Amino acid sequence: MQLAHLGPFDDRPISYLATDVSSRFIFSTSLMLSAFLFINFAVYVQRTFKVGGKFMRYFLGGQVCQVIVAIFPFGERTVSGVIHLLAALTLAFSLPLLIKQFTISQKDSRHYNLYVRLLQLEQISFIIGIGLFIFAKGLAPLGEAMPAVAFHIWVIVITWIALQKD
Repeated sequence: MQLAHLGPFDDRPISYLATDVSSRFIFSTSLMLSAFLFINFAVYVQRTFKVGGKFMRYFLGGQVCQVIVAIFPFGERTVSGVIHLLAALTLAFSLPLLIKQFTISQKDSRHYNLYVRLLQLEQISFIIGIGLFIFAKGLAPLGEAMPAVAFHIWVIVITWIALQKD
């Protein structure tokens, strides 16, 4: 964000990084690499926990959208920009959906209440984040980051619990 002079309190979304010459390569490469790593994480979660098929569909669908976001740069009035926006929104929607499917599948787990709290954190972050992105002037990057931060907290907790199983 520093390369493109984009701060957390800005009218431009994080996706603006894909349009700035100084940050385009690292932004797109980072999105693609993290999608690959998250797909591997989803397979690990599927092997470690008993999760349903919807979990994997939401997870993989979100990560495919992340790759699309990396390939199609942000642009307000371009076809590429529309594709980018739709893929980014689908990615954002996939996060609470996949965490919900994970949580539903873990009803018998001793960590179920923790999973419910993490789901609630993701849902609240998603609602507030989308609201900030759409309605609050100067808070687009913060709005975009909120659901992602809650998702990353979920990833850390699930990883920690999975490692306890091994």
